[in-house]
Amino acid sequence: MGDALARPKDDPAYVQAMADAFLNADLNARLIHNKAATFLPPAPDDAIDGVFMGDLLIVNRSIKHKPNSVIFAEIAGEFCLRRLRRYGNDWILEDDKGYSPPRMVTNEDYYHGTVTHSIHPLL
Repeated sequence: MGDALARPKDDPAYVQAMADAFLNADLNARLIHNKAATFLPPAPDDAIDGVFMGDLLIVNRSIKHKPNSVIFAEIAGEFCLRRLRRYGNDWILEDDKGYSPPRMVTNEDYYHGTVTHSIHPLL
């Protein structure tokens, strides 16, 4: 009865096929959609849920921001991550954790791009 319930992951051929599929994956094709407009900075803070300081971010400058986008911004000379919210006709920058009060987007704020992925090391 034990053999009838064998899981595919216990089959060496299955494990090898999965490894081959993942090893041959093109991360650039999966994660970077506009190479010329993409940069990979470290996360400057952990103000957005699921992103930790130092995570590798994939930021695309060519994506038009929209409500709830996570943006890589510069506020008062400091790089930061903020969520972009729309309230009426105003754009507001907020963090998910309440570290800083929401602020209206001003001409002094600089938008560097939209964060499309965060890569967190496990080791």
